[in-house]
Amino acid sequence: MDPLWKLSYLLEPAPITLIVTAVAVTFGSAFRALNYGKEMERNRDLSEASITLDRSQALMIPVMSSCSLLLMFYLFSSVSQLLTAFTAIASVSSLFFCLSPYVAYMKSQFGLTDPFVSRCCSKSFTRTQGLLLLTCSGIVAAWLVSGHWILNNLLGISICIAFVSHVRLPNIKICAMLLVCLFVYDIFWVFFSERFFGANVMVSVATQQASNPVHTVANSLSLPGLQLITKKLELPVKIVFPRNLLGGVVPGESARDFMMLGLGDMAIPSMLLALVLCFDHRKSRDSVNLIDINSAKGHKYIWYALTGYAIGLVTALAAGVLTHSPQPALLYLVPSTLGPIIVVSYIRKELMELWEGNIPNLNDKAHQTEVTPLCGVYNENPLSYVVSIDGFNFLIDCGWHDHFDPTILQPLSKVASTIDAVLLSYPDTLHLGALPYAVKQLGLSAPVYTTEPIYRLGLLTMYDQYLSRKQVSEFDLFTLDDIDSAFQKVTRLTYSQNHHLSGKGEGIVIAPHVAGHLLGGTVWKITKDGEDVIYAVDLNHRKERHLNGTVLASFVRPAVLITDAYNALNNQPYRRGEKENEFGETIKKTLGAGGNVLLPVDTAGRVFELILILEQYWADKSLNYPIFFLTYVASSTIDYVKSFLEWMSDSIPKSFEQNRENPFLLKNVTFLINKSELDNAPDGPKVVIASMASLEVGFSHDIFVEWASDAKNLVLFTERGQFATLARILQADPPPKAVKVAMSKRVPLVGEELIAYEEEQNRIKKEETLKATLIKEETKASHDADIDASDPMVVDVSNTHALPDVAGPHGGGYRDILIDGFVPSSTSVAPMFPFYDNTFEWDDFGEVINPDDYVIKDEDMDQTGMNVGGYSDGKFDEGSASMILDTKPSKVVSNELTVQVKCLLIYMDFEGRSDGRSIKSILSHVAPLKLVLVHGSAEATEHLKQHCLKHVCPQVYAPHIEETIDVTSDLCAYKVQLSEKLMSNVLFKKLGDYEIAWVDAEVGKTDDGMLSLNPCSTAAPPHKSVLVGDLKMADFKQFLASKGIQVEFAGGALRCGEYVTIRKVGDASQKGGASGPQQILIEGPLSILEMGGTSF
Repeated sequence: MDPLWKLSYLLEPAPITLIVTAVAVTFGSAFRALNYGKEMERNRDLSEASITLDRSQALMIPVMSSCSLLLMFYLFSSVSQLLTAFTAIASVSSLFFCLSPYVAYMKSQFGLTDPFVSRCCSKSFTRTQGLLLLTCSGIVAAWLVSGHWILNNLLGISICIAFVSHVRLPNIKICAMLLVCLFVYDIFWVFFSERFFGANVMVSVATQQASNPVHTVANSLSLPGLQLITKKLELPVKIVFPRNLLGGVVPGESARDFMMLGLGDMAIPSMLLALVLCFDHRKSRDSVNLIDINSAKGHKYIWYALTGYAIGLVTALAAGVLTHSPQPALLYLVPSTLGPIIVVSYIRKELMELWEGNIPNLNDKAHQTEVTPLCGVYNENPLSYVVSIDGFNFLIDCGWHDHFDPTILQPLSKVASTIDAVLLSYPDTLHLGALPYAVKQLGLSAPVYTTEPIYRLGLLTMYDQYLSRKQVSEFDLFTLDDIDSAFQKVTRLTYSQNHHLSGKGEGIVIAPHVAGHLLGGTVWKITKDGEDVIYAVDLNHRKERHLNGTVLASFVRPAVLITDAYNALNNQPYRRGEKENEFGETIKKTLGAGGNVLLPVDTAGRVFELILILEQYWADKSLNYPIFFLTYVASSTIDYVKSFLEWMSDSIPKSFEQNRENPFLLKNVTFLINKSELDNAPDGPKVVIASMASLEVGFSHDIFVEWASDAKNLVLFTERGQFATLARILQADPPPKAVKVAMSKRVPLVGEELIAYEEEQNRIKKEETLKATLIKEETKASHDADIDASDPMVVDVSNTHALPDVAGPHGGGYRDILIDGFVPSSTSVAPMFPFYDNTFEWDDFGEVINPDDYVIKDEDMDQTGMNVGGYSDGKFDEGSASMILDTKPSKVVSNELTVQVKCLLIYMDFEGRSDGRSIKSILSHVAPLKLVLVHGSAEATEHLKQHCLKHVCPQVYAPHIEETIDVTSDLCAYKVQLSEKLMSNVLFKKLGDYEIAWVDAEVGKTDDGMLSLNPCSTAAPPHKSVLVGDLKMADFKQFLASKGIQVEFAGGALRCGEYVTIRKVGDASQKGGASGPQQILIEGPLSILEMGGTSF
């Protein structure tokens, strides 16, 4: 009974806490190692990297551990302070590594911004990371001062987790070999070292306490208070618990007062568990594939290994209690951990697969897809998202808001240099506003893909934004040149054009499709290995005056769909005719009462639909009130739109072909590019369509300030204002009676300010001139050094006073000049006219023709209309820019005004977006395998998420800022090789221009490791008859007639002779090319069926 009574100690708090902690740390280390591996695969450019040990390196661990053990046994007192300092540094780093993911998660949950504050060791540190680093340093400092066992355990656990995450083994076989070697190592140094070294080396080193460097510093500085509280330290290479855990044993007084477990007894088994966990993960990911042998199997080896580890730990503690002596933990942990997984894998016939790690790697799959929002989730902020496919990073949209606050681009700044391609979906600020800044300031250098209208109109939008701000502020985030440089990276695509990427993006195809909403608006389809990733935001499924509806509904079952929840809660009924009539009547009523109407609009987006509505309404009602379209780029905008008819509604190009009618040859709208032109217009009621829609800057801002105090006037909003803008404030219910606005304008510099400005400019010019002169002299000196020294040329410049008159008063003199040795170099050639030998390529038909030489460029087609207001090709030249921006020295003068809002404020929805009901219907039809929701308020996002989980698909994601989600398809594809032996037995059947065949095969591997399909070792099961394609009854009629059968149509069926009827039953073809199951029903004698089935 005495031994059993001793074992009851294992039920005390200290042993139970030790066992639970060790099991939790071991599993947590393995799990963190698996997740860290995923992070490194996602961020291939990170400087951190794990170390994968090969077999020889792994087997050196016991040898090096033995040498280190002996070194500390003999020299511990000499190197203890150095070991303590090194351990403290490692502890800070490990603790930072372990806590960083939790801090990042909390930051994303609360939507906190975190700007960079410094760079150290080629890495950027944010404010939060800096605070975390200080916190970790404080914890380590507290451990150095107090030596408390809880802090010791915390640091030891963090070191264990960091070690297992960064040091890896290639497979379980090598890990098992390492465990066996350490099994022998542990037994020798615990049980047999005393025979050779006179003491138990393992126990002696484990129980020694290190000198505290803080105590040494306190002694040297004569700090008695610090000397008293600092004691020798237990290094965090083990976890310790007081034997009387509830009794509060004073830490550090005696090693016998503590139970301990070395970090090696947790770290090495954790490396095994990490490999087992990785194996489980891969098998579970592959269990839905056709390659899987038996998808019904369970592959959770981790639970067998973890249970075995816990049993081994309990056994080691029990042995220690019974023998009253320290026990080598690995003596019990190695067999109890390795044994269960070996036995279970042998029973499942997966031992070799587990042992060698010989399973398809995740990188062999069709692709891995990840989505990371940079901006525009759980709010209405600009849109910017990273979609990574097999490590190829797409930046889809690069938006900014009308405040142009750089802090919102902080997430983009972290990844801008890693972007491989940029896709733009709309030509407004919310989708491309940050592109010039990102190219100039953030290191974005990737090619940009978009449609022609987005390229042209987006360029003009950014021009208008820049000019509007430059007039009222010292705007320096980007310039007109920066805008041009950014848009020079654009490759323009047409709708449904498949563009194949090359290089790193080999195998990826991108294609733009119609989105509606804005001219050129795009739904992006990204395809790799037959799986589609669809990006579709701000859609409009309705056909409008100048735009077709989106084609998103034609896509069925894409692998991933990324869409927005912006309008998820908006279910207003849409009656186009009634709404447009109400729009016109509201404006007409204001004009009839003698008031003016202001429509704040974007530069080149929804304004086109509004202009067409007003143009038509004015024509129908025979109104003669003036309509002004006022932006800095108004003329060029309309000129470009005139040439974009093929991008518009189907009825517009059709009408142009038939009647040569262009709807944008406007009769009632006047284009203005300066407010002075509006001020000079005749007095009276008028409609002004002006940018910007936010009312923050631009002509609309100035006009609102002038007109707001008149109750007869109307400000008609046609879209929701951006958050925290003046437009959004005015759209509140009820609207404010007064608002404070900033009025700014440029005034010329005078007096001392002008003199100081001119002096500064002269100084800058002199510096530039001096710099250019130095560069020129260096170039000349380098050139002179290359001249042959045997050909001297001497210039006599002794009469320096005569140098100003060298050329005479009129440049014709040549006196006082002496040049000796001015003869041609001996190696020079005689002067001759340049000759270029033009070579041409020839083939069998003559000179090869380059088709690009005969393509009519769009730029050439539009030159006649692009010079209105000084524009050419949509860009500003120096003259046109100087007309708008006064180049005279000036400064910005600002003052704040309180504007009394007496005018009428009305909001009418002309945003051109699908409402919530329509969005839900479209998503149900598309039925993606995985759905990612972005851009919408928290309420709208959560509402649409819950709806989609019930009615669309079971995997719906709504990530936060900088939260990366893995949306890799569960239906994985593999590249396989069709063996010659298999193909020799395949029987093809002709189907139109194609040949099809059944293939029954077994999966194997070639010598080079590639998957291959080989003939089945057993007889293949019979196949049912399959109808491929949509059988046309007319074609079937001709076939039967060719066989001599009399056939005719009767009631939608084919009547063959007198007794046989053939009809097609099943679902008809659906929109987008999808069709339901169909069958051919034959009623009559069996002979016809047999002949048709074998011959057709």
